[in-house]
Amino acid sequence: MNEFQIGTEAVASGHLGWIRKVHRATNEILRDSRGEPIVFATPDAAKAAAGEAMVAYLNTPMLRDGARVEAISKAEAFFKPKSAGAAVPVGTGA
Repeated sequence: MNEFQIGTEAVASGHLGWIRKVHRATNEILRDSRGEPIVFATPDAAKAAAGEAMVAYLNTPMLRDGARVEAISKAEAFFKPKSAGAAVPVGTGA
C-alpha cells in the first residue's frame, strides 16, 4: 500500500532505521554524509531517527518537474502583469 512509514531492521551490530515514501516501493535506510548506513544501538534510537528523517522529508519545499514551487511562485509574481486598477503613467501630456 502506498503510505508513509518508518521502521527498524535488526543487523549484527545493532539496528538500522528506515523510511518509506509514498512514491517509492522500497525502504530507504538512513545513511550518514558518506552514504554509509547508520547503525543505532537500540531499536528505539533507530525509530526516533527515522521519525526525524521523515519529518525533515515532509517539511522540504515541494517540487514540480524538478523545480522548486517557491522559486516559480516568486518568478510568476515578479513577471505577472499588474492589475488593471494600478495605472502606470506613460508620459507627461500637454
